[in-house]
Amino acid sequence: MYDDLDEDQKDLYIDVLKEAPILPFSNFVSRGDIPDKIDISRPRSYIDREVYRLVRQTYRDRSSRLIPILGSAGTGKTHAYHSFKDKERENRKKLELSPEEINVSQLEPADWTIIYVPSPPASIRVLLHVYTCIIEDVGPEILDIVSERLVREKWGGKKGGIFQKPKIEEVIQKGIREFPGIFADCVKALVTYQLDKNKKALAERWLLGESLEPEELSELGINSVVEEDDVCLAMIKIITENLDRVLILYFDELESPYRMLGEAAERKFLEILKRLYNEVKGLVIIIAALKEIWPRILEIADAPLRSRMEPEQELKPFSLNDLKIFFSKSMEAFWEDNNLNPPLYPLFPLNEKLIEMIYEKTQGNPRNSIKLCRRFIDKVVTEEMSVEQLLEAGTDIVATVKAPSGEAEEEVIDFSKPREIIKKTIEEILAEEEYVIDVNPSSVAGATLKSIMKVGESKEKKFNTQMEYKFMIGKRSQTLAALIEFEGKKWGLEIPSIKTFDRSAGVAGYYAAKRLKDAIAEKAIDSAILIVPARSSGAKFEIILQNNPDIHKVELTNETGESLIANALTYPSKEGWEIARIIFTDIGEYVPPGTEEPE
Repeated sequence: MYDDLDEDQKDLYIDVLKEAPILPFSNFVSRGDIPDKIDISRPRSYIDREVYRLVRQTYRDRSSRLIPILGSAGTGKTHAYHSFKDKERENRKKLELSPEEINVSQLEPADWTIIYVPSPPASIRVLLHVYTCIIEDVGPEILDIVSERLVREKWGGKKGGIFQKPKIEEVIQKGIREFPGIFADCVKALVTYQLDKNKKALAERWLLGESLEPEELSELGINSVVEEDDVCLAMIKIITENLDRVLILYFDELESPYRMLGEAAERKFLEILKRLYNEVKGLVIIIAALKEIWPRILEIADAPLRSRMEPEQELKPFSLNDLKIFFSKSMEAFWEDNNLNPPLYPLFPLNEKLIEMIYEKTQGNPRNSIKLCRRFIDKVVTEEMSVEQLLEAGTDIVATVKAPSGEAEEEVIDFSKPREIIKKTIEEILAEEEYVIDVNPSSVAGATLKSIMKVGESKEKKFNTQMEYKFMIGKRSQTLAALIEFEGKKWGLEIPSIKTFDRSAGVAGYYAAKRLKDAIAEKAIDSAILIVPARSSGAKFEIILQNNPDIHKVELTNETGESLIANALTYPSKEGWEIARIIFTDIGEYVPPGTEEPE
């Protein structure tokens, strides 16, 4: 119990908390790119069983399956991915055992990999987004595995001897017979990657989705790029059919396109999911969505897609016991990380009554519960409250009195002042909004388009927008992030295919600018807006901008990108307003929300 700790022990543990660079529960909002240390699986166990059942079925028959996982904000949709990833690692170890070492009572192990696919808020280059997530998660060695199997084992690319090298053209023709049509360029790239040492690096760049110059494509004998939807889907199909494992695609925040750009964006996103389900073998597609928005998404989805979905699974909240176990395990991990034996009282520096108050207020919502635990630890560390005050606040002062009529005794609870302070603090903390914003090309494109729409509507402008605007260069299709039409003029919007806005776009910036230049030259658009990370540079990049004044460059940092995304749905940020002003030139200076516009 708490009283078992002497004063020196309490001081020791509090000092460690004060000096620690990272406090417990720092990541109370789960992120796809940051693993969660502690998992309480009980509230999710029935979902785990259902997913593993689908994986085993898909491993046997190679038919793809689609299952929705629903939950309110903070119930653990993103955290569920991390628990599956941990299970994948355990499963991989099990597969390394011999058949004799595997318990016969277990179901046969199926090899699988789960891939986190953060849902883009706009349906822009979604298949490229999925393909990139697969390559990044499994690693570039996936190209070695697939090309070795196809080129060496199936298409006759094995060496016959020291002086008998396989003829590349013959191997390519065998591959094209198996994968004809749109697959042809994929086959050429895989064969070149596996058999041609001189062009291996060039083929690898193509396979990884990088843009190549026309002369480089010509050197490979290839006319298309992976960025094109059909080519990208062809590569995904080739990979899944030759990987000998099930790929679980975990689409998080399925509702993002709906929330950002409405039904049209969500419908387009669902069409892409349907293509993956219909045309790719060996997939288990998990779609995690907000429970409150799911009925509207179901209305948007067409009947064939709805009929193919497995029954929805809903995430359950923590029980009180789950919360206590989670807190205890998290604190135990923290003490071990700091080379200390955990205190005898596992809930230190909080206490059982306070945990119960937190549970009562959050109704077991994991994110809100963890958030409150973290904030009360903060208060102890900053000496805003002492451990004794928290203990006192967690204890009811109960007086027993007789009713005036002489009836049976009743309990009258008089809350202590510290408890009232704690209750008020809980209310204030829960009223705060928490955002985790991923500043990537797709989220920036969606927020930019939404900001332009918001400003245009507020100024009563007549305009049209279109996501993923395609145009032709000869026989080759190219895609821009969006098109805005206003007063007879077409504006193209483009963003480089980069991971982050905290460093230069590099070569990707040049290729994005080149797409806009080509679109203007082909008269597909009249002018363009190019959004790049701040301080993006490069000789070719600068030259193309200098020679094309109709391309308007907008620079964003990670911070201004976050502001753009966070405000797009309500009142555009200053950055969003300035981008809109490039198109709507007469809208005037930016006026912060709550400020009266000057006459």
